[in-house]
Amino acid sequence: MAKLDVEMCPETGICSIMNAQGGKIDMISSEVDELRAAAGDSQKLKELLAQVDVSFSETLTEEELNQLAQDIK
Repeated sequence: MAKLDVEMCPETGICSIMNAQGGKIDMISSEVDELRAAAGDSQKLKELLAQVDVSFSETLTEEELNQLAQDIK
């Protein structure tokens, strides 16, 4: 079962990521491109997310980071 809800807007490229605890982060298309490039490196993913919201980034588990990497392909 997915722990994150990842929604991508095909028109704008904006990505919204929501966790089970109700936390949410929105990323613009250039930030999403950076996430895609870092998809194999969970530490780098966490660092990129922290640039937008440190508290959200810190709550993510390894499993959630792996799911995110798959969902943003």
